[in-house]
Amino acid sequence: MSAFAQDLTTLKGWMEAYPFLPGLVFATLCLVLLFAVALPRLRSWFRGKGRPVLDPLQVEELLQGPGVLLVDLRDEEAFRRGHIRGCLHVPFGELTRRFAAPDPQAKRALVLVDETDALSHRALRLLVARGFEWVYVLQGGMRAWRGESRPVVK
Repeated sequence: MSAFAQDLTTLKGWMEAYPFLPGLVFATLCLVLLFAVALPRLRSWFRGKGRPVLDPLQVEELLQGPGVLLVDLRDEEAFRRGHIRGCLHVPFGELTRRFAAPDPQAKRALVLVDETDALSHRALRLLVARGFEWVYVLQGGMRAWRGESRPVVK
C-alpha cells in the first residue's frame, strides 16, 4: 500500500470517528469572522450606552433644519480627506479653548463627530462638565457615516 493510500484510509477512519469535527471547525471560523466584523460596532455601542448618541440617518435629518451645529474633532489631514457638509472643524486639542463656556443665547444642538466616535465621547464629557446642554455624538463616527453611503465633501 502506498503512503498516499495509507493517508486516505487514516483520514477516512478519522472522519468516521469524528463526523462532527468539520462542522465544528467551520462554525468556529464563522464565529471568529463575525466577531472580527462586529467588534468595532460593539465598541461604539458600549461607549454610547446611556449617552446621547445619534445614528447617521438621525444626523442627516437634523441637518435639514437650522437647529444643529456639527463639530468635526478630527485632525486637519483627516478633515481634508472628507467631512460632512456644513460642519465646523475644531480639532480635539482646541476644543476646550474654542468652547470655553456655553453661550446662553445659542439654542442649537451640538453633534460631535470624529473617525470612530471615541474622541467624541471624551469631548462629550468635557462639554457637559462645562455646562453645555444638547450635546450628541454621531455613533460610529465618520466610519458609520461613510458606511451608510452618506454624502461627504472635500
